[in-house]
Amino acid sequence: MDINDNNRSDLPVIVIDKNYNIVDTNKRAEEVYGNIKGNKCYKIMNYYSSPCFKETSYVCPINVVKQSGNSQYTGLYSFGRVKSKYVLVTVEKKGDLYVQKHRILSEDKLDIPDFKKILDFLTEGIVVLNEEGKIRFLNRQFVSIFSINGEPDQFIDRDMSFLTENMPKEIRDIFNKSESIKADKEYPIHYNNSYLIIKKITLDNKYTLWSFFERKETDLSDEIFRVLLETTPVGIFLQCGGRFMYVNPTFASILETFPGNLIGSSIYNFVHPEDKEKVEEVVKKREEGRKSTEKYVIRIKTEKNNIKWVEITSESIFFKGENCGIGSVVDVTERKRLEENLRRLATVDQLTGIYNRYSFEKFLEKEIERAERYGENFALIMFDIDNFKQINDIYGHQVGDKVLKEVVDVVKNHIRKSDIFARWGGEEFMILVPIKDKSDAYKIAEKIRKKIEKFKFDKVGRLTVSLGISFYKNGDSMKSIIRRADTALYEAKKTGKNRTVVAD
Repeated sequence: MDINDNNRSDLPVIVIDKNYNIVDTNKRAEEVYGNIKGNKCYKIMNYYSSPCFKETSYVCPINVVKQSGNSQYTGLYSFGRVKSKYVLVTVEKKGDLYVQKHRILSEDKLDIPDFKKILDFLTEGIVVLNEEGKIRFLNRQFVSIFSINGEPDQFIDRDMSFLTENMPKEIRDIFNKSESIKADKEYPIHYNNSYLIIKKITLDNKYTLWSFFERKETDLSDEIFRVLLETTPVGIFLQCGGRFMYVNPTFASILETFPGNLIGSSIYNFVHPEDKEKVEEVVKKREEGRKSTEKYVIRIKTEKNNIKWVEITSESIFFKGENCGIGSVVDVTERKRLEENLRRLATVDQLTGIYNRYSFEKFLEKEIERAERYGENFALIMFDIDNFKQINDIYGHQVGDKVLKEVVDVVKNHIRKSDIFARWGGEEFMILVPIKDKSDAYKIAEKIRKKIEKFKFDKVGRLTVSLGISFYKNGDSMKSIIRRADTALYEAKKTGKNRTVVAD
């Protein structure tokens, strides 16, 4: 390629390969920049030690063409090498090379008419808003991207909502959540069979410039990838610095909202307060650049204030000069509900709703370990309903079941929160009682006995219970302490029932 023959204009022309090497220049480029062939473009133009996207949020024009699928791109730049001047860069892809034409604008500050002409010439859609959200500038590409009827100037000084009311919700949400969108970051969002790369820039602390670059999906592999992202039943997200940079529709639906409503927002807005610490640990690892794959289950609060359980698998990546995290999200609310039901079935007596024998034995094992290690004292109160077989024989099992529930209700109202109450089997029950003094257990047992004796049961009238108490002794096993409580209960039955007996 003879660059001087093919480019007769006075504009500097630079040819760059896909690895950012400057492979050729025309005479005008040599006059402006000197002998720059053989150097990396990012080193020459901005004195960066690595590609622009790794150093800053600066948009590399070559990358824009690479990623967009378009053959040409025009953008307005301010290069470190050409200080205090604007450079209008047009880059065109030719084979494996990228040809850049530079128009260096001689004035340090452009007057408004010239500036508007340049912005109208850009490939990006631009809208500039003042502090009140009024439109101060709109270029033609913005009007084209969003299929807005009318000339850009007719919308000057109108409220931005005038335009957004006819836009899809994902775009409206971007403007509605303006404060949560971080400046100088790129946010991709799917729109109208394209990706829009959205960027917000603050000007003089009183104007907000929004840039929308349309990435056409002409490549088949890109299209397949997009379809997979947009239709997969798994939620996909990209987060940097604790904020969402990209979410797919599935992830947004899990949070019961729209993708545009999430872009730029803090991930902590949706994390259940009790699980926030777990997420903070993962984000901290990402920001510190620690490479890891994390898999964890947390609760989230959706846009509609519903609580869901999600399983997240995330990976550390380096994206746009930042340590970020990309991951998948699966709604496991139903699975957690089933697990909880199974856990409940395994630990709770289905008739009475108190602990079953299996779970009580687990509590007792832990209490024995604690007593051995720390010298804490506890007692077992074992009791059963006197003459319960007669109730079943006379009134039937349905009435018998109701009696068991009523007994449980009476006992629950007269034991402490620290006491563990369980159905041992049939009409037998156990209470694990942490104590400081042995008399505490006897007082609780007697209180239960008297309350049941005075209670009027439906259908059957008055009932009594017999109780046996055993206290923990050094070296006790679960079997030995239960055996002593059972022996004491047997003694209470044998000596007349409706009484409490303490084991030796």
